[in-house]
Amino acid sequence: MRSRECENITDSDHPYKRLFSHKEMMADLIRGFFHPEFASACDFLTLKRCNGSYVTDDLREREDDLIWRVRYGDRTLVIYLLIEFQSAPDPTMPVRIMSYMALLWQDLIRTCQISSRGSLPGIIPVVLYNGESPWNIPDDIGASILMPDPVLRFKPSVPYLVVDELRLSLHHLIEVRNLAASLFGLEQSSKKDDLFQLGERLNAWMRKNPDLDPLRRDLSLFFENTLKTDEDKPLPNPFCGDTMLKEKVKRWTAELKAEGKAEGKAEGKAEERRTILRRMKAFGMSISEISEVTGLPEEEIRHLI
Repeated sequence: MRSRECENITDSDHPYKRLFSHKEMMADLIRGFFHPEFASACDFLTLKRCNGSYVTDDLREREDDLIWRVRYGDRTLVIYLLIEFQSAPDPTMPVRIMSYMALLWQDLIRTCQISSRGSLPGIIPVVLYNGESPWNIPDDIGASILMPDPVLRFKPSVPYLVVDELRLSLHHLIEVRNLAASLFGLEQSSKKDDLFQLGERLNAWMRKNPDLDPLRRDLSLFFENTLKTDEDKPLPNPFCGDTMLKEKVKRWTAELKAEGKAEGKAEGKAEERRTILRRMKAFGMSISEISEVTGLPEEEIRHLI
């Protein structure tokens, strides 16, 4: 029987919407993929999800995928982050972005969250795109509008940020345990072994922080419903509890002890030992934790890995 961590999500739940409804995932998206100067000035303690539900003039209700706000700089400027999820290029995206931004400002005025006479808060539109082909849509509505030179000043410019996940360079961000980069790395994994190993590493990092348990559960759901393949030998879910990781550590420790007793060339034995220790380190174990479970001195472990 599957554990509660692996229960199916409903069809109405966008898997990315669940993941980016977590404050920690959203904060790492900003840290890893926005301008560093902007990210460093954000007060992530004020990061808060906002409910967005707007009614257009023709009375068709439209609920935005995800909206967050964060205080920036001197804590008097509030930035809204409007997140869209796409799995295929959409030629109407520039128009949609411009429309959604206007609707958000209108709603903030209508609900008296801002004054109709005051300055408007900044909005940063973001498209998280995970399609197989590169995003080929203009990232500013101005590029889609034909306007003669004499009236060129009336052409609007409404840019948006495209995070083209499958074509990003992520290694440096995964190494510093950026949650958003690790999620994109899972999607980039073309081999089952790479996918499972990154999932195990991410699970090992996250389980050390109990505050991340709700996000770990949603990553488990995402893995089970989006990344896992329907093959004869389905890939185990690395986010379903910690039993698998414990079993691996137990097996690796037994291999280390057996290898230490085995006969053979010293060079070959050292390389096998180094490989096992590096696996433990790769799965998020500290030097002290490796020393505790293997009985090896910390200095020897540092020398080998």
